[in-house]
Amino acid sequence: MTRTAHTVLAALGAGLLGCNDLEVCGSTSQDVTRDDGSVYRCVTSEDCPRTSRVDVCVTDVSPIAECVSCEESRCVTIIPEKC
Repeated sequence: MTRTAHTVLAALGAGLLGCNDLEVCGSTSQDVTRDDGSVYRCVTSEDCPRTSRVDVCVTDVSPIAECVSCEESRCVTIIPEKC
């Protein structure tokens, strides 16, 4: 490859690394509530209601996408905070 091609590839790589949608700097949790305002109760995360776009949280680490979890017998939505 020529020097110009190496320079272009390096610039593209640096640009892609600088803009990473998957980088998460923490998360917030929000109770999953019923229409009357009461909190959904659970034993496991699978018990919690969720839409088709929301997964069950599988780890304690901040997720890269919104997910639901069972914390202290109540359903919560974990919302990632992008950097």
